[in-house]
Amino acid sequence: MQSTSWQTLVLTAIVVGAVSYAGLTVLESRSGALLPVPGLMWAGLAVIAVVLLQLGRSVRRLTEGEPTRMDLLRAARVAMFAKACSLCGAAFIGYFAAQVLIAWTNISAPALQGHALSSVAAGVASLVLVAVALLVEHWCSLPPDDDGEPA
Repeated sequence: MQSTSWQTLVLTAIVVGAVSYAGLTVLESRSGALLPVPGLMWAGLAVIAVVLLQLGRSVRRLTEGEPTRMDLLRAARVAMFAKACSLCGAAFIGYFAAQVLIAWTNISAPALQGHALSSVAAGVASLVLVAVALLVEHWCSLPPDDDGEPA
């Protein structure tokens, strides 16, 4: 498995942000309301980041040869979880950026101020999730073989 490239993450955030912005603009023009962003969305994303970080630390201990309860199959699952979190986190960044842009058009309204604040907090938590996921992906990579003989 290859590490997720930053280009892929940026492209994912831009595409999801553009599609979300277009969809939210249409929704707002027809109904006059935005899709709500739960106030504790950032907390859910932060919990996922902490769980991923703990799992990644176990994989790091395994790759360094230290004692751990992690086995190779679980380490592969953690690597896949990290990759999924990086891609989903990038998509969330795009979505919450679109939410902030829509709310910014009429930021003087008190309801939209809270909406924008919730969206910014969730976007920052998504950015933290992406950073943790990339770190765990790095920890899950195996060192290159040094035998010197071609396979």
